[in-house]
Amino acid sequence: MRIPSSPIAAAILLLSTPVFADAFDEYAGNTSYTFNLPTITDGWSVALDGFPTTTEDVDGYELAGRLLVANDQTVYLQKNYGSSVYVPVATLSGGPMDPSFLAISPDGSTIALGVGYGAPLLVFPSSILSITSPPDLLSHVDVIELDVDYYDGAWYGNDALVINGGWIGHGGYTSGVYALDLTASPITEIPLITSIPGASAGIAVDSAGNLVTGIGHQTSPNRTGELRIWAAADIQDVIDGITSTYAYGGSEGSLLASNVLNAAALGFDEDDSLHVGGGDAFGVGGASENGYAALIRASVVASVVGGSQTPVNEASSSQYLEFVPDACEDDSTTSPIAFVGHTSALAIAWNPSGDEYSSPAGQCHSAGSASDYWDIGVTPKVTMYFPDGAPDSDGDGVPDGADNAYLTANANQRDTDGDGFGNIADADLDNDDDVDTDDYNILMASWNTQLGNPGYNQHADLDGDGSIDTADYNIYLARYGTSAPFY
Repeated sequence: MRIPSSPIAAAILLLSTPVFADAFDEYAGNTSYTFNLPTITDGWSVALDGFPTTTEDVDGYELAGRLLVANDQTVYLQKNYGSSVYVPVATLSGGPMDPSFLAISPDGSTIALGVGYGAPLLVFPSSILSITSPPDLLSHVDVIELDVDYYDGAWYGNDALVINGGWIGHGGYTSGVYALDLTASPITEIPLITSIPGASAGIAVDSAGNLVTGIGHQTSPNRTGELRIWAAADIQDVIDGITSTYAYGGSEGSLLASNVLNAAALGFDEDDSLHVGGGDAFGVGGASENGYAALIRASVVASVVGGSQTPVNEASSSQYLEFVPDACEDDSTTSPIAFVGHTSALAIAWNPSGDEYSSPAGQCHSAGSASDYWDIGVTPKVTMYFPDGAPDSDGDGVPDGADNAYLTANANQRDTDGDGFGNIADADLDNDDDVDTDDYNILMASWNTQLGNPGYNQHADLDGDGSIDTADYNIYLARYGTSAPFY
């Protein structure tokens, strides 16, 4: 079986052509935007990914650039860019998830979901997702259930996955990496890398097919957060049976980083810079290995895999960048992380529990303490970072990926009814998903009133100028007869 590396590169470049030369220097200098993720009510963690450029939609809601999130018993779609509102698009009847990973294929057509410890790996087409009738993934005819070990997974083209199999599988207390060719019958595991010491780390594949994984936790000697990269040609030779499976060790793969967090979440942006998430909650790496996420510059990755450079120098701002989405810096993990190529957004999930649920509220734990653990009742957050040149379709200064009305300028992002659609585009005043005469009647009921007057309806003040007048009527009229979503 062959999973060619060159078509992978071609496919990814076709889907997300860079609009800027190198985003590495631009992330830190640009404004970030933070939104809520679905509250954890009956599980432990969340998994997420972002849809690439794709023509797929779910009941009229465009998928391109949207976040897909799994937690509890539900898979959610972000209702709109720039929104903390999520709509169920699939369910799992078997009970709450402890989701290990969620990965969307480069063309957006297929989704892989690691439901959790002891549960199957699910692979299914994005076309079965539905807002009006969310399917049960455990009984749907188009869902493939795979009884395999997994901790993290990444797409290797559109028809194959590479999996870090988890620390209790593939060799006892070791991790192992294998490939799954989803076009084969039956689908079988093809071992690639064996005997990775310690607990599992994430796994990622760049546009050339180079593979990164590492050690999530090892205390003696301390190798937590070690990352190694294997050249695409070497991985392909193992898949083709030309060379034998690699045994993780001092000479296997190229050492990319010695100690970065616990490498729980890995991925590449569209420049092929490597983002790293997680947190060394057990303290192996010291307090400095908590409360942030990292980015390793693409040129460093390329030099290491090419054999011409030593591992990344974390003291060098030209090689290594840290993101701190939570000012408290007390998160047990910054994970998951996803790069959303359609909107050029780097999305980092984090846990605000020490900020929002502590007593007194807003009290931080000490920086680097890893005291904010994921748990029931936590509403996780996602912070999205955008480089220069990120798409801004309406030119209002808010990148599309953070804009709740990305086709209608609204720099203030007003969404007074909290439905995920900015007021400037949302003339659906009764929230029935249609703009009709019922909404006209609501508008007229507060006609010619101003902010602070009796009868003033902030939702009907579509342009947010403090008055409900002809300008708001014209916005309503332009939207009359349309249905959600509203952009």
